[in-house]
Amino acid sequence: MTDQQLSFLSAEPAAFDVNAVDDALIRSVPLDGGTVGAALAQRAVDDWVLGLGFTNWKSLIDHALQTSHFELYASEDGWLGLRKHGYRYAPIPRLPAGGSAYVQQRLLVIASARNAALDRQEKMVAANPHFAHKCVIENGYCDLTVKQGVHVIRAGLQVDDLNFDDCPGQSIQLVKQLEHVLLSAGVQNDAHLTSGCKSLAAHIVRLALGVR
Repeated sequence: MTDQQLSFLSAEPAAFDVNAVDDALIRSVPLDGGTVGAALAQRAVDDWVLGLGFTNWKSLIDHALQTSHFELYASEDGWLGLRKHGYRYAPIPRLPAGGSAYVQQRLLVIASARNAALDRQEKMVAANPHFAHKCVIENGYCDLTVKQGVHVIRAGLQVDDLNFDDCPGQSIQLVKQLEHVLLSAGVQNDAHLTSGCKSLAAHIVRLALGVR
């Protein structure tokens, strides 16, 4: 038994979550600073479903993704869970805060790897007549190219830093983050920036949630 597992066993009952089909227990605990992946790696969970036992949420989610559990869904009690597409059964019926955002980050990497294996090249997408964008994911890095009028600007950030909304399909936080990143790279703050970033964020979210 590892030192980490022993530390979980010596913890108070309220110090960890429980992943179970009928008796899942998710504490109301805010995320620590840093990336959601790093925060989830520090959050203990006792897994009763996938056979991992005492572990952390990052490891549990990674294991579920490795076994093709790609669908984020809203359960009847309002929680977000993770399951295989086309299945009612969910080995993770309740995700903690940041869990959905982390799943979307990983799905984006999976989608990009699949496209690269098929030699599919990302193309510029016209958000409006004055703003076009391209997003290439490689080695965990999100490489952004924007054409604004006659100007071409490049920027980027780590996939682990992408600020996905916990509610799948929404992109409010991601739009704001992309605006900040592009403005810092020299994109002009004009009337077309927000609509362009909304288009770029929607493209990224659609790519992530399209994994089957």
